[in-house]
Amino acid sequence: MYKVLFDSTNTTFDKISNDQSKLSLNKNHNIIIQSYEQTSGVGRGVKKWNSPRGNIYFTINQNKNTHEILKNSFYICYLIHNFFSINFGIKFQYKWPNDLYFKKKKICGVVSTSKIIGNKSYTQTGVGFNLNKHPLKTSISLSKILNKNFSILETSSKLIKYLDRKIDVHISTTYLVNYLNRYLLREFKVNHPSFDPNKTEIIKVLNDLSLRIRVNEHYENIFFGELI
Repeated sequence: MYKVLFDSTNTTFDKISNDQSKLSLNKNHNIIIQSYEQTSGVGRGVKKWNSPRGNIYFTINQNKNTHEILKNSFYICYLIHNFFSINFGIKFQYKWPNDLYFKKKKICGVVSTSKIIGNKSYTQTGVGFNLNKHPLKTSISLSKILNKNFSILETSSKLIKYLDRKIDVHISTTYLVNYLNRYLLREFKVNHPSFDPNKTEIIKVLNDLSLRIRVNEHYENIFFGELI
């Protein structure tokens, strides 16, 4: 895996797609673009990710088989969860589809986008992890949890090396889903155009990576939507 590090950038998402030489290199190699600061960080949908200096921000650029792209962002979320469990003894909570929380406060966001060309896909997965700063009242940082400051470069390098070793390793969807359900947050409401959020209940993640919910005493499976 190749890594390119910027001091500051508008967003780590655009540094490969706007550079033909790097895009060509990405055909055969995974590339991570990291920055100490983002001035226009990308969140889910039209949301922006608040990206002050002090945290970890990077985008993983991959070429994947099209049938793998849905599972890929779930798997990256799982790998980040597992890394911090192994190295820091912290069990984060999981918010479908791919955010991590600690005591119901957000610490990590993962957002993915793909360009599909036949049976191949160019996939970008952005990761924002609150290492030393938690800019919102509803968020938390690793520094706050463990009461110490962390080196961005040292911590992110260890995380990226771990991802490099694991990112192309196959695990079964059943194992992945069981792991995520073990830490699934169920207290959120579902923001979905077809359902009243006040009448939804989160049940579990299914093997097709949809979310099973209960609505007015019957069950539905959703593939998109936001938990609020």
